[in-house]
Amino acid sequence: MSTVLARRVASTPVRTAAQTWARIAEILAPDAESAARRELANAAGVACASISSEATKDAPIVVWGGGPRVRIYCIFDEDAITQDGVNEDALPRSPTEGAWQMSIPCQPEDVKWSHAKLASVSSKISARSFDEDVEDDQPVAAASAPSIGVNLGEFLKS
Repeated sequence: MSTVLARRVASTPVRTAAQTWARIAEILAPDAESAARRELANAAGVACASISSEATKDAPIVVWGGGPRVRIYCIFDEDAITQDGVNEDALPRSPTEGAWQMSIPCQPEDVKWSHAKLASVSSKISARSFDEDVEDDQPVAAASAPSIGVNLGEFLKS
């Protein structure tokens, strides 16, 4: 089994969901100009919905690839205010360098639209129901695999 690092990020009412996601992106991709940071920014809508629904309270955002697996949880309410259990320390190495993948937990009713939205903006980030975990031996998708999208509107035109 590989090494697992966890971070617990203060969220509402200390930060909005968008501010929380921005902090998570800083932890995962410290270089503000990196391709990984742009990819995380593209996933903000789904990530913010996940954080707002508190799916990330008990189910982590999981990042895996070349380095240690990283699990990011969000801390809410009084614990966020008192910083009880909060750990936003920098990681020893950015998990978004090289080949990496991310899974964002969502409410079960949000998985379908979240998955579709993420597929339209990223080949590395996916959604799952908060009651599912990411397998420890989950492989990283091939970096050279093409991302194929279908413009449904154009496809259905007569």
